[in-house]
Amino acid sequence: MIKTSLSQSLIKILSQYPQYKLSLLITSLSLVVMLLAPESIKLLRYESNNVSDGELWRIITANFCHSNWNHWMLNIAGLWLMDIFYQPVLSQKIRAYLLLFCIVLNVLLLHWFMNLHWYVGLSGALHGFLIGGALLSWNNGKWINLSIIVFTVGKLIAESFWQINAETEKLINANVVEEAHSFGALSAFIFFILWYLLNLNSRNRKKG
Repeated sequence: MIKTSLSQSLIKILSQYPQYKLSLLITSLSLVVMLLAPESIKLLRYESNNVSDGELWRIITANFCHSNWNHWMLNIAGLWLMDIFYQPVLSQKIRAYLLLFCIVLNVLLLHWFMNLHWYVGLSGALHGFLIGGALLSWNNGKWINLSIIVFTVGKLIAESFWQINAETEKLINANVVEEAHSFGALSAFIFFILWYLLNLNSRNRKKG
């Protein structure tokens, strides 16, 4: 009865705000994961050995897991701020493709290039969402998009040389994996290049 009621409420909310479907879905899924913690975290977080053994769903579901409620609130607040900011200039489809691409590739890069035992959180994908959104909406505000890219890249550089996330680590009761932020940003640049090439190819075929 409770599950049915929750499902109906979620469907109703999604129908009322179709432009934010993905953010609503991620918020709902990650909220359920938090409510069912710690068992859900153990089952869904990224764990290197388990992924290597075939539990590939962890590459995606790790993004919906968080170390505590502070971590969850920071990530979800960031997700909504970015989605609302880019909604007027980017379609729901493009925003969804970008975020999903960053969600998957970010954790894949961590798996391939980092020796991490486990990882949780959405912040890596959010760094990609922020930079990717600025690249994709470049013509809708070059100066503000340039500022977003410069600021975010500057933050990534600062993270590489100084412990600027010490207070955040205390708040979320976990280590901040700065490499996830960098891989998220890299994912966004890769997505932008692929998106540009696909659109260029499509325009050339129309001309031909």
